Amino acid sequence: MALHKCSKCELNYVRDGEEFCDVCKREMKRAKMRGRRAEEETDEDEIIICTECGEAPAVHGSELCSFCLKEQKRQAELEKAADMDKDFDEEIEIEDASEED
Repeated sequence: MALHKCSKCELNYVRDGEEFCDVCKREMKRAKMRGRRAEEETDEDEIIICTECGEAPAVHGSELCSFCLKEQKRQAELEKAADMDKDFDEEIEIEDASEED
């Protein structure tokens, strides 16, 4: 019962007589199943609607439409800028307090 490394991942060990480890076998089986599903279903069959506005189709790989993604990014930048202003104001107050002493 000798062991050798899997010929696909070269990480896991397999017994003599086996070519792939259990992890790689599982991965190949999933890939094969995904390939069958992709042939059966096309992207046109399944349109995902934006979870934020509920009107426009979502961008591939996201739950939001392009408009909502842009708005989310804009809001994040505004919050970041507001936090930076708050930190800057706190530093000025600390410096003013130090100068008064």
